[in-house]
Amino acid sequence: MKVLLKFITRKSRGGTSVKEQTADAEILLAGRGNDCGLHLPDARVLLHHAEFTLRKGDLYVAPCPGADVRVNDSLSQMIRLGAGDVVKVGPYDLTLEANDKQGNIVLTVELVQPLGDDLNRILAQAGLKTSKLSVRAMSWAMALLVAIIMFAAPWVASFFHDPAPVRLVLNAADRVVTAAPTQVWTSGGISSAHKFFGDSCETCHVTPFRQVDDPTCLNCHQGIEHHADAQRFSFATFADNTCQNCHKEHQGNRTIALSNQSFCADCHADFKDKAPKSDLLTVSDFGTDHPDFKPTVVIDSALHTADRSIFMGAKTPPREDSSLDFPHDRHMRQGGVRDPVRGNVQLGCENCHQTDGGGGYMLPISFEQHCHQCHVLKFDTFVPDRELMHGKPEEMFKQVRDVYDSVAMRGGYEEPEAPALIRRRPGEQLSAAQKKEALDWAAAKTASILNGRFGKGQCDSCHKLYESTASGGATGAGWGVEPVSAANIWYPKSRFSHGSHRDMECGSCHEARTSVTSADVLMPSIAGCRACHGGEQAADKVPSTCISCHEFHRPGLDPMRAISNPHTAKQSAAVTP
Repeated sequence: MKVLLKFITRKSRGGTSVKEQTADAEILLAGRGNDCGLHLPDARVLLHHAEFTLRKGDLYVAPCPGADVRVNDSLSQMIRLGAGDVVKVGPYDLTLEANDKQGNIVLTVELVQPLGDDLNRILAQAGLKTSKLSVRAMSWAMALLVAIIMFAAPWVASFFHDPAPVRLVLNAADRVVTAAPTQVWTSGGISSAHKFFGDSCETCHVTPFRQVDDPTCLNCHQGIEHHADAQRFSFATFADNTCQNCHKEHQGNRTIALSNQSFCADCHADFKDKAPKSDLLTVSDFGTDHPDFKPTVVIDSALHTADRSIFMGAKTPPREDSSLDFPHDRHMRQGGVRDPVRGNVQLGCENCHQTDGGGGYMLPISFEQHCHQCHVLKFDTFVPDRELMHGKPEEMFKQVRDVYDSVAMRGGYEEPEAPALIRRRPGEQLSAAQKKEALDWAAAKTASILNGRFGKGQCDSCHKLYESTASGGATGAGWGVEPVSAANIWYPKSRFSHGSHRDMECGSCHEARTSVTSADVLMPSIAGCRACHGGEQAADKVPSTCISCHEFHRPGLDPMRAISNPHTAKQSAAVTP
């Protein structure tokens, strides 16, 4: 394909000049690049802007990727050109003329939107035209100034920076730590919780240079609960706050949860004014303005009801009704307790109370793990391989009856007081009358065991029993065991770590050695905690803020932020690094 290019230049005093050039190519490429057959040297033209091709004698034009081409002022993709059609490529008009006498395609090229003298006008307005320094020299000077201010000066100043030593925080002034001068080079360190994807900024910063929005946080943190019941305390919904209002990232390797006391005290210091009908008490500082603790205690084990209305420091302290009889003083007495196998054993708190995997709370007590070694539930020396079933009284009654029914039918029972029929040699056949006599003995023996020292008497040593003709089923024992219902967590609205207090003696907080009944609530009052802990501004004690013991987002409440598309959010969370 041969194309005759006519470059038209209009002179300032009128008239035009035409420069002709012939291009011979299968595809005529128009653009700013040096490899283009139709070279258009203007910054507003792409390196490859448009392609001209000849198909069956007709000329077609198409834009290159990322370029805009207008034909007769209309945006076009691939289009066939006719004589007189004007193709606009950047500031150029390319007009298709009629073929010349040799049959060549003729294109006229004219720059219709020249750049003008905008650059000179900008330089003049900035005063750079009259400056003694060249633009290049001023650019280097500004670059050097920025390098000195942002890099060299902080680097030199870092040699004279005195980092804060590791020391015990004694007053508010000690908390003020001067940042290193080189801190201006970074937006700040990532918290430990987010370090595993800290190099992938786009994980949180979906839109560059904008604060992280709530939907992005919810991709990972779904179901974060309210701080308070939104129906009862509408003023505590934090509806006008975003996640990043409270959780500030890029503060270094520390938690991003707010820990300052004033954040909580701003509302709770005058809580009665905001919610007069609420049972919550006002609080502003753990050391000086905090009510005593109210443990959650079981007051009726049969109905599984609990109460949380009595302070630990009250004149009449709270009492628990767990239906369990366990005197700590007898188990922890000096000289030890008798073990059936090991003899006298000195018990300590650690023999029964072990912390969970996180070192926070104590694991529940179980008979099999903590009690059975000393309290063996054997009930008949002539049936030494059987023990009473613990934990399910009705099944235990049936178990004893089954044992003696089996003994009666098998024979060979060696108790001297037993009838000869029961002491007979095993394997002898019984008549119907003998079977009835044997089973009658089994029923009587079952009743004597269940109501005797090794049945009722053995259960009564630790449990609260009740009398009932319906209890015991077919055994007719006439008594039952009240269910045990003890508090596992005394302060469910707070948190406590035994691991953080592992260097302390258990008796420093729990007066168990002098406790004579399981009704004692062996929890410390606030006075015991204040012996070591003070408020946020404490100078001679451990400074403790509200968040030290209380969760802000309370489990069991509705989500604080609704997820508009949970399915999308879950998918996003699944692909998050």
